Amino acid sequence: MAKSKEKIEVEQFVSSFKKKQFDPLYVFCGDETYLIDEVIDSLIEHAVEPSMKEFNYDLIHGNEIDGKKIVSIASSYPMMAERRVVIIKDFDRVNGKDVLEAYAEKPSPTTVLVLISLAPDLRKKPYGMLKKLGYIHESRAYFDGETIPWIESKVKKIKRIIDPAAVQMLHSYVGNNLRELSNELEKLAIALGEQQRITVADVEKVVGVSREFTSFQLCDKIGEKKIAKALEIAERMLNSGESVVGMIAAITSHFIRLWKLQDAVRQRKSERDMLQYVYFNSYALKSSLSQAKNYRPEELENVFILLAGADLQAKSSVDAKLIMTKTIAEIISGTVVRSDEAVVI
Repeated sequence: MAKSKEKIEVEQFVSSFKKKQFDPLYVFCGDETYLIDEVIDSLIEHAVEPSMKEFNYDLIHGNEIDGKKIVSIASSYPMMAERRVVIIKDFDRVNGKDVLEAYAEKPSPTTVLVLISLAPDLRKKPYGMLKKLGYIHESRAYFDGETIPWIESKVKKIKRIIDPAAVQMLHSYVGNNLRELSNELEKLAIALGEQQRITVADVEKVVGVSREFTSFQLCDKIGEKKIAKALEIAERMLNSGESVVGMIAAITSHFIRLWKLQDAVRQRKSERDMLQYVYFNSYALKSSLSQAKNYRPEELENVFILLAGADLQAKSSVDAKLIMTKTIAEIISGTVVRSDEAVVI
């Protein structure tokens, strides 16, 4: 049975489908719709005979059907094939969906019924029963540490090679939205033509056109103690509409990694052990270790005081540019601030 907030493993579904192993009922829900679409595309490919698709494949929207009609269609026999596939999009909008409880307990063995629900209420019928029977699969959004390996895997599938620094930059530009990442990789593949390797310059040229600066670049410049460039990037990000609270959160996360790396160095941990702090990216580890050397332990402690104060100020509607300018300057200069002074500007 699927657990709440599960990450859908697309390859496991694809492997089963290739072996013609299908459950009679699937309920897909959650934030990461790209993965759900991948699973469903594979299901259709392997479960429906192309020549009989017109007769054995139904795609219906929830506002166009009720529960009894779904059961009726799902209970119908396929035409000159082993099975039929019935997909109900927006299942939340189906009226009378309670009848699916009885169907779920004894589903048709010749039908693969797929229900797509973005945000099911597991306290209501028929979701509780569907979860109990193990039919619900939730596709949560990826975390940072999961997205970078996904990018690398996706690049291999399109038969390209990508530099570690380019992976980091692409992730920084786009974030964890897999659909958007896939679109950007497709644009890169088209732009590169016969070129096999994707470099930082390629990502900057193709992806960075509409994303001039990111929190990734800002954090690096602060870590490198390059104040002029850090202030320039911060100002341009704010001018383009970036959230000062989000920028502060990104800087805080970055310095938490630097703090963890300093501690790992003191404990003489191996590079392999330290990779976990930078999402298993060797390029990011090298860069972060270099930045960690720029800050003494006591300076890092002060950084967190400064950032906590900046966060409070940002949420109190104090001038965003003034907050960022002052905070960045004090972080890089090593200005010591007592915790009771951190919220004063």
